[in-house]
Amino acid sequence: MQSIRCSRTTKMNEDPALYSKHCRRQKLDANHFLDTYFRLLDVKNDAIILDVGSGDGTVTLEALLPRLPNFSKLVVSDVSEKMVQFARGRFNDARIQTVRMNIADNNDSFTGYFDHIFSFYCLDMVPEERTPQAIRNIFEMLKPGGNFFGTLIVDATLYKFCDSMIQDNKWPRAMADFLKVISHYRDSDNPEDKFRFFLENAGFEVQVCKHEKRNFTYVGFKNFLDYALSIFPVPKVSQEERAKFVEDFEDTVRQRNFDDIDNVQFFYSVLVVCASKPGK
Repeated sequence: MQSIRCSRTTKMNEDPALYSKHCRRQKLDANHFLDTYFRLLDVKNDAIILDVGSGDGTVTLEALLPRLPNFSKLVVSDVSEKMVQFARGRFNDARIQTVRMNIADNNDSFTGYFDHIFSFYCLDMVPEERTPQAIRNIFEMLKPGGNFFGTLIVDATLYKFCDSMIQDNKWPRAMADFLKVISHYRDSDNPEDKFRFFLENAGFEVQVCKHEKRNFTYVGFKNFLDYALSIFPVPKVSQEERAKFVEDFEDTVRQRNFDDIDNVQFFYSVLVVCASKPGK
């Protein structure tokens, strides 16, 4: 039994190159939800836009950016300096600025600055006790009449595999710490109402707050394993211990993926949100 502890402040594996290789599902999801709801946002020319939690920049570059009209400015942000530096090298447009930003901290320099704020699979990583502040910050950064569009993971097969590792006494502290920093909506009977409360308490008018079930097949077990390792804050241990961590995780997935050991059915659910700041 291992007892290596992951830092609570580590939200994911901060290897942008690894994440960039294995984020196809995230890009597909962003395209799906933008295709469905983008018309509600009424994005006009010369808009100033923020993407919160953009990670390596793939979703911004390949899903959001192609839908934007002749925008005035796009701020691409993430809490990880490594991700920000990686994303910075992917944009070749003077209108695009990359910044390190923790959405749960004060961001006074952007008060009333943005017409639209987007966030894909980021706010589910904000601890529950800091979520009200994060939502208030988004509200304060919007201009009157501006809007917010976001997606949040509620629950996922990956988290259930982590539960199983704890039950099997495999890396229990590392897995428990990881589960503490992922979505706190997974134990909620009604995640829509929970997030709607945060939005309305901050002052938002909510147009959409919907819980949607989705699934994705990782063709080839290695593809799923690579994806999982691009997300996990893998314990900072010796190479030998890291190999053991990967082996234990792989064994857990194979034992519980009964239908097809070569391909992994990834089931998950998502909150999709569209809300506006009252004003002009």
